[in-house]
Amino acid sequence: MTSEVERIAGKGAKKSQRRFTIAVRPAEGETARKITKIIGLNGDGFSVLTPYHKAKSGFVYKNLMDLETLGQRWVPFSECVGFTAEDRVKLTYHVDGFAQFSGENPGNIISGRDPNTGEPKGVGLFTRRLKNPIVSGPSVGITVHGIEDFEPVNEARDNPVIVFEPNEVYYRRSSPQTANCWHLAIYAMGIGSAPPLRYRGNQAVMDYVLHPISGATPGSVVELKMIYLEEENLYLGLHIERFVGDWPSKSGWSMSGPGTYNASQIGYVLNALYPRELIPVQGRPALDRNAGVVVPAGTGRPMAKIHNRKPKAIREVSQTEG
Repeated sequence: MTSEVERIAGKGAKKSQRRFTIAVRPAEGETARKITKIIGLNGDGFSVLTPYHKAKSGFVYKNLMDLETLGQRWVPFSECVGFTAEDRVKLTYHVDGFAQFSGENPGNIISGRDPNTGEPKGVGLFTRRLKNPIVSGPSVGITVHGIEDFEPVNEARDNPVIVFEPNEVYYRRSSPQTANCWHLAIYAMGIGSAPPLRYRGNQAVMDYVLHPISGATPGSVVELKMIYLEEENLYLGLHIERFVGDWPSKSGWSMSGPGTYNASQIGYVLNALYPRELIPVQGRPALDRNAGVVVPAGTGRPMAKIHNRKPKAIREVSQTEG
């Protein structure tokens, strides 16, 4: 028998839809530009792709995160467990909490789990299960700049597309005249949850209180556009923020995923950056499958908190792990 939660969660959802294209309209009267695609995995989670920009050479990495130093220090690339990649990656978040980067084209990028140890073969980690995901921040974030280089929406071919209009985005220390970046935040609501939705036409929306870890003023509320992955019984909430960024390339994108850190432990967080212009990658191994790289063990698991440490302690841990 279908439970009341399942009945509410599935009400109004398109039974067969598991692919969602997300776009932004830079300004009134301009053509909307596609920035990402979200795909349900037939009950095993979801993937986030960015196939709408021409860059294919990137830098894929994990860096340490410590909430005690959040917002206080710059993380140099030398501290990252990082690799070059000659294909675009996608980020996949599985229901059991395994999150990883793999190739947009299957087989091109080292990924998956070691059959003997269970550790990630490529750039991945073990985070909260999608039944009980992290709620202090988004599960996935995508930042794009140089929006004119992203593919335009073709309304006849690309339907359905979720378009964020100019009056639906939020601004951080910027304005429509000064902002040059768009940041899409994707919040996983937890398998089986039934968030309180409203509808603007056919689009489900929900008000969401941001956590201070997201840099929000206490009590800040944003409106999320909601999508539903039926086979996962999972809602994802989306919103767009704009800000001023300084980038070495004319256009490109970055993607961040979930992490292994919390208030009582340091841990890694997933990141990818395309193109990799001006990133010092000399001597970095390649993540491409034909490169035969071996990713350091232990970087997919959380680590114990180090109390009363000197500022350089994070660097020391990173060097040990990476």
